[in-house]
Amino acid sequence: MTKSAGAGLGTADGDLTAIRIGARVRQLRVEQDRSTREFALRAGVAQSVVSSIEDGVRLPTIELLYRLASALQVAPGELLPSHDDLPRLDVHLPISDAPDAPAALVVGGGPGNPTQTYLFDLPAGESDGGFGTHRGEELLVVMDGEIITSTLDGPDEIVHAGEARLIETRVPHGIRAGDSGPARFLLVCTDACDD
Repeated sequence: MTKSAGAGLGTADGDLTAIRIGARVRQLRVEQDRSTREFALRAGVAQSVVSSIEDGVRLPTIELLYRLASALQVAPGELLPSHDDLPRLDVHLPISDAPDAPAALVVGGGPGNPTQTYLFDLPAGESDGGFGTHRGEELLVVMDGEIITSTLDGPDEIVHAGEARLIETRVPHGIRAGDSGPARFLLVCTDACDD
C-alpha cells in the first residue's frame, strides 16, 4: 500500500483526491473571507503552495494538512473528501515532500470526527518526517516489523509487531522503521488539529 508522494497525482484517484481536498480548502478559506496570501501566512507556507493545493494539482503532506486545518481552525478531517462523495476513494497522503516519499492511507476519521487514523508502510530506516509536538493523544499499533519511537531527551524504544504504545504528544517525538526491514503500523491521533 505504499505510494509515493507523486504517485497519487498520476492516477485518476489521486487527481480526484487532490481536487476534492483543494476544493474544500478553497471553500473554507473563502467562507472565512481570507485571501490566499493571508491564509498562506497563517499556515506558514508560500502562497504558491496554497494555490497548487486549491487548484487540485498538489496533495498536501500529512503535516501540511494539519497546518492548513489549524490555519482554518477546523479538524484535519474536515479537509478530506467526505465518505458520501462518489466515487468513494481511499485517501493516501504523502508523509513528506521528498521525492518518492511513502504515503499514509487515511483509514478513519472524517468530518466532525476529531479522531484520525493513518496506516503507514515505511521502508527500513525511514522516518515519519521528524520530531514534532501537538495536542491530543497518539496511539501507535505496530502490525509488521518494528518501529523505533524517539524523543529529543529520552531513550529510543523499539515497538515490535503486535505491540502498541501511547505516544507523549507534548514532547518532541518521532517514529521510524527499524533498520532490519520495512514496517507497517497504525497511528491513531485524537484532537491534534489545533497546534
